[in-house]
Amino acid sequence: MSKLRSVLVGTALAGALAAGIAAAPAQAATASTASAASTASVAQAQYTKHWFSGSSSFGRGESRGERSEYKGYWYYSNGRYYFDIEARDHDRDRQNTYVDFSWHDNNGWHNRRFFTGGKSEWKFSYSRNSGFDGFRTRIGEGNSRDFDWGNYYRHSF
Repeated sequence: MSKLRSVLVGTALAGALAAGIAAAPAQAATASTASAASTASVAQAQYTKHWFSGSSSFGRGESRGERSEYKGYWYYSNGRYYFDIEARDHDRDRQNTYVDFSWHDNNGWHNRRFFTGGKSEWKFSYSRNSGFDGFRTRIGEGNSRDFDWGNYYRHSF
């Protein structure tokens, strides 16, 4: 009886040991995934996104649903202001959509114009060292000097 008991205990011990070894890589993978997720959340928490948006004016028989629109965000990190702007033209009338991005620094106001015929996204940044202290954006749509400009979105730091 004692030999049978020893064999059963030994078999159970060997089975438990094998199960533990098989589970170890899965636990290690779960732990590394958890640590990667916590590292990503720490990196994400280093800055806050600030959202802004706008739409073009409408005219020439267009409805509100046919206007162009943009949305974007900015954040500050490591001495730079980062911007991400996406514009979309809803009416597909072969007119371009224009986004004017103006910024102010120690040398005054500057303008940068982006355009698209449908949907586009632009990412860029400016250094705080140049005296960057504010920006404004607006969107328009058209093929001539009359771009159905929307109102400015303004922000100062």
